[in-house]
Amino acid sequence: MHPSRNNPGVAHENGGIESPHGHLKRRITQALMLRGSYDFASVVDYQAWLEGVVAKTKGRNQKRIEEERPHLQPLPAHKAADYTELWVRVTSSSTINVRLMVYSVPSRLSGERLRVHLYDDRLQCYLGTTWVLRLPRIYAPKGKRRGRCIDYRHVIGSLKKKPMAFYRSRLRDDLLPSADYRCIWEVLQAHLEPRSACRLMVGALTLAAEYDCEQVLGEYLLKAIAQETLPSLVELQRRFGRQTQPIPTQRLQQHSLQSYD
Repeated sequence: MHPSRNNPGVAHENGGIESPHGHLKRRITQALMLRGSYDFASVVDYQAWLEGVVAKTKGRNQKRIEEERPHLQPLPAHKAADYTELWVRVTSSSTINVRLMVYSVPSRLSGERLRVHLYDDRLQCYLGTTWVLRLPRIYAPKGKRRGRCIDYRHVIGSLKKKPMAFYRSRLRDDLLPSADYRCIWEVLQAHLEPRSACRLMVGALTLAAEYDCEQVLGEYLLKAIAQETLPSLVELQRRFGRQTQPIPTQRLQQHSLQSYD
């Protein structure tokens, strides 16, 4: 199955599809206006609301659908592929380029060639026939052609070995996971030399990734900055890292030789 596109300037092509699509978009816009808000708690809630709008539209044609149903052929035994398959190469910076969008992938995949199933909302990545990664699909911001989806957890293992690589990285701003961490980085740059600032920032991101404490750690650092104190990396590791458990004393009793045959 190969997709086709309309020729620019030829308005009548595929008009039977384009016109209903425009009607549905207008109904959705009017339903949002009647709802009074464009805000939804989650994507799942928004999809459920959309299904309700579409169901009302289909209800008007339900009688015609029931008349045609006996004359329709049975559905195929297998589901058709609803994705586009692409092959991409992972760069040395652990990123892939899909439709002008840059995505980060785990650094262990650097140099590999991935098979990507491109859906409207996600990317399913395969190494050969083995599934290795799922990524949320992004689209370029309004007025731009390119965008980035960078997860610091994918590359923090490599940055941990060379913290200064964070300072010159072209993905540096995208590696910071939130506005709190961007504020923290600005303060570190202003008060510390580049090497010390990178070491503390990369160390904090490493703790956030390994011990799942991103939000708590960010709040702790902001509170310390508000008090005009900067905790050291050792203090952060002692507070948010895994506590070393003492090895329990084992009492062993040597068997006597008389017990052996």
